[in-house]
Amino acid sequence: MTSITLAIFAILATPAPEAKPADTASKAQPAAKAATFGAALTLKERINMDELAAKADTLNGKTIQVAGKISSVCRKKGCWMILAGEKPGSTARITFKDYGFFVPLDSAGSTAVVEGVVEVKTLSEADRKHLADDAGKSIDTIAKHELRLMANGCELTR
Repeated sequence: MTSITLAIFAILATPAPEAKPADTASKAQPAAKAATFGAALTLKERINMDELAAKADTLNGKTIQVAGKISSVCRKKGCWMILAGEKPGSTARITFKDYGFFVPLDSAGSTAVVEGVVEVKTLSEADRKHLADDAGKSIDTIAKHELRLMANGCELTR
């Protein structure tokens, strides 16, 4: 065999590179990035808002980590948000420890994971009026008893 024949034979005998799947990275949505506020989350166990609402009385005063969807935010400063579960009534007002951080005013619809102390609170008429003003709602829409969580940290994913 001539050297040219051997070269052609070597080329033909070389396996073809493996076919790669089509590049879908450019078509895929980028992974959502979490924005953090306040202290870093440290607890290993997490519950959802439906679990928190169901166990509120037994969790009162305890530090927990909870996940849910933000249904509304203080429209003046972002100094509180309402976190909701899947079930109706599975909501909690999230406030921020020592007024130390706020969430963006346009956070409604985002997912949040917060860590803090659970509180079942009875609201005074003045508290209800203040919250109604912040939310731009009637005082009649603000419950007299409320599930709250004083958060020391929050991760928000849009």
